Amino acid sequence: MNLHDDDGLGGNLVCVTCDDGPLDAPESAAVSGVACPFQSTERWSFMSRREKIEAMLADDPTDTFLRYSLAMEYRSEGDHETSLVKLRELFTDDPPYVPAFFMAAQQLVDLGRIDEARSILRDGIEQARTQNDSHAAAEMSELLSSIGMLGEDDDL
Repeated sequence: MNLHDDDGLGGNLVCVTCDDGPLDAPESAAVSGVACPFQSTERWSFMSRREKIEAMLADDPTDTFLRYSLAMEYRSEGDHETSLVKLRELFTDDPPYVPAFFMAAQQLVDLGRIDEARSILRDGIEQARTQNDSHAAAEMSELLSSIGMLGEDDDL
C-alpha cells in the first residue's frame, strides 16, 4: 500500500490504492475497485496506529516515511529504546534520513543521555551538510549548542 500525506504534516495519511483516509478513520471501501488491505473497517478500527503502520510496512519495508513514523509511534507509546533502534536504522539508509538524527537526539536529551545526543547531533550535522540541508544542520547545531551546558562541559 502506498500513502500520501494530504496535509503535509504527517497527520492525514491517505491510502493511494483506495483513497481511504485519514489513516485513523477509513470510511469506505475502495472507490477505485482495486483491493486495499484496509477495506475492512472492522479490522481497521481495532488496530492501533502502530499496528496500522506495521501492516503498511509489511507491504513496503523500505518506505522511509513509514519507518520514521513507526519510530515516532514507539516514542509516543513510551518505548524509547525501540524508537531509538528504529531511528538509528534510518541513519544507515543511502542517503541517511537526516530528520532521524534530530529526533533521536531530542529523545536522548529527554532521557538525560546527553553524551549520546551530542554524538548523534554531530553525525547528523555532518550528514545534513553533505546533503546540502542547511536548515536541518542549523536546527541540530542549535540543539547541540543548547545542551552544551548540560552534563559534562562541551569542548566544541
